[in-house]
Amino acid sequence: MNDPISAVSLWAMHPTALHGVLTETSSFAAIPDMLHQLFGKFVVGRSAPSQPVATQEGATFVVPINGVLAPSGMYAGGTSYEQIADGVRRGAADAKVGTIVLAIRSPGGTVWGCEEAGDAIYAARQSKPVIAVAEPYCFSAAYWLATQASRFYVTKSGEVGSVGVRSGHVDRSGFEDKIGMKTTLIASHADKISAHPYAPLSAEDRAEIQTGVDTANRRFAKAIARGRGMSLRDVAAVHGTGKTFSAHRALALGAIDGIASLADIVGRQSGSSSRLELRRRQAATAAALIGD
Repeated sequence: MNDPISAVSLWAMHPTALHGVLTETSSFAAIPDMLHQLFGKFVVGRSAPSQPVATQEGATFVVPINGVLAPSGMYAGGTSYEQIADGVRRGAADAKVGTIVLAIRSPGGTVWGCEEAGDAIYAARQSKPVIAVAEPYCFSAAYWLATQASRFYVTKSGEVGSVGVRSGHVDRSGFEDKIGMKTTLIASHADKISAHPYAPLSAEDRAEIQTGVDTANRRFAKAIARGRGMSLRDVAAVHGTGKTFSAHRALALGAIDGIASLADIVGRQSGSSSRLELRRRQAATAAALIGD
């Protein structure tokens, strides 16, 4: 339970992408310590891709949400939840910004940090439009964030969904038997090493993990209900329970507001009507300050 990127963590991520993440991390962890130094030369030395930064197009503030989503410092590459929340708050506080656009291309990520970033998006839309655009895909945790925007669009060939939370357990005891290893964990209490990977998963630990999954999934569904202005009991029927949907299928279900590319949305928001609306809001703000 102490490995920050383990299968026991709670993930809101497309299964295919998650498999790749967990395979890479668990394979490295399974290597005997004496080989870590040699193998580490080929992985530790890699420079992490720089995280995308928010940009401004006229009165439109674009916040990129790319790759695996996780708290800052947890996963190399992708976009951190803190970066997303800070970008959205920055756009919301800037009087020169008329619309915030979330440019999404993400398979999802961890449950840790997702709700807080979603809350920041929902709070920002109280002061100005926040438009999410999936180009071309938006799954799981990224979908959680997108549903907190004022409007949600998907590019024509795009795909969205994979609503839900998952976890898991890797039993490495058989692998250790084959290579002549045996790991013995010594802890202050059994709870400190619960669900460890060097033995089969106990029924008690399995139930504990399931409780965490179910709790996080309920919060996911509640966030969708809030963001999309719908009843909690209708969330599964509209947004699914793990399946993904093409843009046209998602639109038919009512899961999104329309089919459009990022360029389409930015172009619309840069139009004369959007600039006029921005000037109106700026005038209203100025009037309120004079009144105070």
